[in-house]
Amino acid sequence: MLDKTITYSFYLLFFLTPLFWTSLNYELFEYNKMFLTYGLTVIIVGAWILKTINDKRLTFKRTPLDIPLLLFLGANIFSTILSIDTHISIWGYYSRQNGGLLSLIAYLLLYWAFVSNMDLKKSLNLLKAAFLSGFIISLYGILEHFGVSPSCVILRGEFNASCWVQDVQARVFATLGQPNWMAAYLAMLIFPALYFLLTSKSRILHTTYYILLIIMYLAFTFTYSRGPTLGLIGGLVVFIGLYFIQNTRKTQKDSESVYQRIRLSEFLISQIFRVLLSFLAINLLFGSALTNFRLVSKFAAPARPAIALPATNTTQLETGGTESGQIRFIVWQGALEIFKHYPLFGSGVETFAYSYYQFRPAEHNLTSEWDFLYNKAHNEYLNYLATTGILGLSAYSIIIITFIIFILKKFKKGNLLILSLLASYISYLIYNFFLFSVVTIAIFFYLFPAIAFVAIDSTKPLKFSRLLTSHFSLLTSYLYRRTFYTKIAKALVILSTIYLLFSIFQLWYADTRFAKGQRASELGNPGRAYNLLTEALQLNGNEPFYRSELSFAAAASAIALEDSEATLSAALKDEAIREIELVLKNSPQNVSFWRTAIRTYFELSGLDKNYTDKTLQALDQTIKLAPTDPKLYYNKALILQTINKTQEAIKSLEKAIELKPNYQEAIQQLEEATSSAKP
Repeated sequence: MLDKTITYSFYLLFFLTPLFWTSLNYELFEYNKMFLTYGLTVIIVGAWILKTINDKRLTFKRTPLDIPLLLFLGANIFSTILSIDTHISIWGYYSRQNGGLLSLIAYLLLYWAFVSNMDLKKSLNLLKAAFLSGFIISLYGILEHFGVSPSCVILRGEFNASCWVQDVQARVFATLGQPNWMAAYLAMLIFPALYFLLTSKSRILHTTYYILLIIMYLAFTFTYSRGPTLGLIGGLVVFIGLYFIQNTRKTQKDSESVYQRIRLSEFLISQIFRVLLSFLAINLLFGSALTNFRLVSKFAAPARPAIALPATNTTQLETGGTESGQIRFIVWQGALEIFKHYPLFGSGVETFAYSYYQFRPAEHNLTSEWDFLYNKAHNEYLNYLATTGILGLSAYSIIIITFIIFILKKFKKGNLLILSLLASYISYLIYNFFLFSVVTIAIFFYLFPAIAFVAIDSTKPLKFSRLLTSHFSLLTSYLYRRTFYTKIAKALVILSTIYLLFSIFQLWYADTRFAKGQRASELGNPGRAYNLLTEALQLNGNEPFYRSELSFAAAASAIALEDSEATLSAALKDEAIREIELVLKNSPQNVSFWRTAIRTYFELSGLDKNYTDKTLQALDQTIKLAPTDPKLYYNKALILQTINKTQEAIKSLEKAIELKPNYQEAIQQLEEATSSAKP
């Protein structure tokens, strides 16, 4: 039963995670996928520990990546301890979750649970579960391209694609939430599918995998994502090149070399080349991310513009803006500046969103995304360099290099499965140079090597020294002679597993309340927002994001109740101050929380003019943390003008225009302020 629990939980991990999303949450896609991963990790590890107790031995196998993975974990732990925001480093950036220390621990537990409990047959079945999920997602994306998003059908009963803000027909994202993420996911699946195609022993299976490849590649094409396309090309070069080299070497040593060459030629032409020609035909018909040429644009009429559900918290850079290349170089420059100031351990795991503000190049203000928040460097390697320093990036690089070298050595034996996994890995590495990892492909990053090690039988049982083994044997024999102790141990594991699962669900449910509260706040209903945010905070009292938004909702409610219920209004005002000051005390370098403080203090200035000074103080502190943000200077000038400090307002506006010469609102405001200052 425990073996089946572990096995089927891994199947669910590969099948459900890419598909799982809801419209109930603050972030619809990544947050849900991460919490599903946490839940399945708890189940797998709980069953693994119970299995160890039942087997009366430690069920743990070593792999070539153990030391590199532990080094990477150690670097992330040190980076978290020294982080500019420890909470973010532990949990990850709120709407992403993936990338924090907890997510890394979950992936590592999954890795070691996999190599310790799964075999080759189960690994192949796992990939088949992934193919089924990939097939569903591909059909989902193809329908979106032709004007019918299943999301809109499910949520609204409308057979169109107009329920998303993002133009999903132009670039599909299905259940992944963003076109680049979907493309990277499919690119990593295409190579194992190619392995199954090449090794299928019946015409039915061969046809099935061929159709699967075509459907996945068609959906991949409709994402029109450049980074993943380059990754796929790189993976194909590695796959075909290494396979050809290996088979050429074989034929040179084989006495039947002529026959072998003919067989190889037939193999390459009839299968690999046929797949490549099919891919090429799709690109000629529908274009690709690397060319605008296409014979067929779309069969469906363009979707009607409408606003309903946000696709995700994206930037134009992510969605392929006209200045994406230019913006990337600017963001990368900022990432390097962060590294220079935090060279060893970085600014802290997943803190790029806040450390970038401190070193954000002024040139960013001249782009179309000058007022966007960047929570990633849009280059996984620079992101690790900035947030975990040289130690974190070095450890990450050791993982990659160790796996690649090991596979290249083992591939001499001609295992086509590990070649396909290596090609997927290369695809991922190239994609990460332009973008960053998300939950689904992070799972592949850690578990594809695990599958490779299981496939080539490169896992070894963990062995202790004789002294430790003898002591461990004495301890276990003592415990197992008394069944009461084993029952207690099993009960503790089961209760801990249930408790953790309940806690994960509670955190997930808190997010649904928070999302409703945020929507109520945006719709101008502070009372409902306050109630929902309070409920969210009660469910997850350790989340400062909830507390900061609650402070603003309390301030807005205090304003709304000022005339009708003065006592309650005063209590809400006090609560607003108490909550925001607690947040700032615990996260003093979090620019987003300081921005919320500015909003909260400015709102309260409607009750008490003394809070205008608090607003200005918060602005000054935020400017210290984000010195190149012109909007802060602009907002400061607006507040200064309300208290008749025109000259100071003019200086602030001039600074805003210095940082952003084309800042039209600031230019217009400066003209008005200058005119009013004249005698």
